[in-house]
Amino acid sequence: MMCKISPIKCFHLLLLCLLGAPGFAGSAVAEPPGVGEEQEVLPKRVWIDADAACGVSGRVDPDDCFALVYLQSRPEMEIVGVSTVFGNAPLEQTDRVAREIVAGVVPVYRGAASPGAVARTPASKALAQALEDGPLTLLALGPLTNLDAAFALHPALVGRVEELIAVMGKREGHLFHPSEGSAGAAFFGHGPIFTDFNFVQDPDAARAVMALPLSVTLVPYEAARQVTLTGEDMRALAQRGGIAGELAFLSEGWLAFWRDMAGIDGFYPFDLVAAAYVSNPEALTCRRTGVRIGADRRAYGPLPGPQALMVGGLAGTRGGVLGEVHYCDQVAAGLASQLVQTLLTVGEGD
Repeated sequence: MMCKISPIKCFHLLLLCLLGAPGFAGSAVAEPPGVGEEQEVLPKRVWIDADAACGVSGRVDPDDCFALVYLQSRPEMEIVGVSTVFGNAPLEQTDRVAREIVAGVVPVYRGAASPGAVARTPASKALAQALEDGPLTLLALGPLTNLDAAFALHPALVGRVEELIAVMGKREGHLFHPSEGSAGAAFFGHGPIFTDFNFVQDPDAARAVMALPLSVTLVPYEAARQVTLTGEDMRALAQRGGIAGELAFLSEGWLAFWRDMAGIDGFYPFDLVAAAYVSNPEALTCRRTGVRIGADRRAYGPLPGPQALMVGGLAGTRGGVLGEVHYCDQVAAGLASQLVQTLLTVGEGD
């Protein structure tokens, strides 16, 4: 560069720069304490609310159990507690199954036995205490009855929720049938039409929770239908033995139901997909949208359709929008195989 001062001063300045004088490029500036050191990453504190019923009946899905086992295996998770709720089966059964699946590794708390229950239960008390202890990510795999009760009793704790992930919600015009046009399907050639089950079990609780100032993420049916656990996957899990083999055994009736009624050699693991999002949010692609409760005006032709938790529109617009949510309807490629591989390694190194 051109030096516009005396040659001697220019030489001195150049020498200072080369020797690393403070303020010059190339100078050795002391790093503040802690910079460059590895920072400890604390595990994510997670609370799971589940209506686990694997093995109860052939027509009851086992996906809560898959989600519980999967999340217990993730080192980035700290499962603070599991609350049980009615839904896939009566509370007596869902509470028993959840305790059997977690096998004493995680504390389990008995929750609501019916919709509209706002009385104090072991679940509502334990969830409130866990929120007092620190921020939580809530994963709701069943109806939102327990969460509604906890926040009705302790409204100040809403601000302690980092994120609520719920398995429910639908966009207008989308029917929940697993096998459109499958040659082997019963029921009008597209298999059984499912409901937005967790919403239907307690619509009032869903309405109350969706109206709260929470960060809500919905993992709906249309995301889960992009992931299939196949009969071959179940055979691989059975050969693995342990809890993985037990899950495969408990899934036999559900697998047979899908094969007979939907014409599919496999099933969509709704709750397991939501668990994958908790572990790695990049596993799903989400969009921000409004949420409301109302009838689907497009899915059922001239019929209004049943009440549902509908997404679409923005908060503050007409149409009874309760608030805004993240609606995750796209799944990353290869997620099914990744989930199966994780389940196959459960228990290794124990």
